[in-house]
Amino acid sequence: MSQSARFIDDQQARWANGLTRDAKWDAYLPTVADNLFQDLHPDTRREFESGDGSELLDSRTKPAKMRALASSSALAVNFFDSWRVADKSTLTAALGLSAPIAELRFEYKTLEYPVKPRSPNLDLLLRLATHELVGIESKFSEPFRSDDGHGLLSARYFPPSRELWRDVHQERAQRIVARLRPEWIHLDVPQLLKHLLGLGNDPAKASTLLYLWFDTGMSDAVAHRREIEQFAESIDGDGIQFRALTYQSVFGSLTAAASPVDGWFTYLQQRYFALAAAA
Repeated sequence: MSQSARFIDDQQARWANGLTRDAKWDAYLPTVADNLFQDLHPDTRREFESGDGSELLDSRTKPAKMRALASSSALAVNFFDSWRVADKSTLTAALGLSAPIAELRFEYKTLEYPVKPRSPNLDLLLRLATHELVGIESKFSEPFRSDDGHGLLSARYFPPSRELWRDVHQERAQRIVARLRPEWIHLDVPQLLKHLLGLGNDPAKASTLLYLWFDTGMSDAVAHRREIEQFAESIDGDGIQFRALTYQSVFGSLTAAASPVDGWFTYLQQRYFALAAAA
């Protein structure tokens, strides 16, 4: 677990100070409702119930994911669910979209995905007034939960200023190892590629994949930002536009007066942004 993951866990624990915790799982609240700003909109509940993420229901061995204080789905729901029936003009502007948001839905499964048996679930799908679709992949602490990266050898085998195999006179092995060095430590590029493939095959033909992430401002978050920029540059010019924004920048573009419902701005600010290390 990296610096940002610890920061987020500590941040959420401070917010939950005084609240009842799950008797067995200290980083979880007793119910999903305890972890949300308001009750799930009925459509939102149906969308999560039809998804593949086990977000709302406990299993025999694990609590529902949305009960976790550091749940990214709880963050996405707390941020977006209140906008379902509200005027979305300020949210449209904060997200930098080219047309007004007409509707939104959670846990969208792309259609006609070419690799079976199941399609990847997008955290959120926005339909604009122009009928354009914008898929959103939302991240909270996940990019910072592992320093191992996405490769055949973890990042631990590549300490700064050292070559472990060459140090023991294994020159040829070191050349092979160099080809296995993980290119992506924090950014889950395989997941993003699956989303791009899904959106590209969906008959609705989404125009944009938006990567929305929580920026602590710490060194691992800076490294994460560099990987995002590298990925964006690598696929620039493909049929689907890839954009990235931080929750901090979107929230910073909103004001209490622009809240979708009373209390939303204060709740989000106190829970997620008052203690954040980056704006």
